[in-house]
Amino acid sequence: MSEQALNDRFIADSVCFGCGPSNSQGLQLKVNYAPNDPKKIIGIFLPDPSLIGFPGITHGGIVFTALDCIACWSGMMLTKGPKALWLLRSAQVTYHRPAREGEPLYLSATIPNLAEAGRIQTVHNNARNESGDLLVNGQYKIVPLSPKKFMSVLGVKKLPEGWASWVDSTE
Repeated sequence: MSEQALNDRFIADSVCFGCGPSNSQGLQLKVNYAPNDPKKIIGIFLPDPSLIGFPGITHGGIVFTALDCIACWSGMMLTKGPKALWLLRSAQVTYHRPAREGEPLYLSATIPNLAEAGRIQTVHNNARNESGDLLVNGQYKIVPLSPKKFMSVLGVKKLPEGWASWVDSTE
């Protein structure tokens, strides 16, 4: 991904564990549009050696978390209508092969049956290794919330600056 990642561009101050550029302990997932498919969001991250389960294997929950982030980014960037903040409602994943320690993971997400604006979306996503082998695939149901509803659900009084700026932007 040669151009600036979407998360670096829109929410640079975010401390999200998965995609927050400002969380030095997080996954540091980089998110972007697929170069040849504007209806696909892609991501890449290099799991830290501290994120293993079995020796030499990246913990499956870490891969699940990365897919959660990429699913919510697909809602943010691929849906029409008023901007919303997206939360995971449910997910179903299938683990095919282990993600090896020290190997980058390549993520992709699409919304094949885009629902009308403001509705729950079902995201199809996957994680692959550098060779293109399918490691994990899933279907994540994500829910759009207005900023006011999002803050109410989370019990916070205001959005972080980067999130508020993204919601207010015209991009």
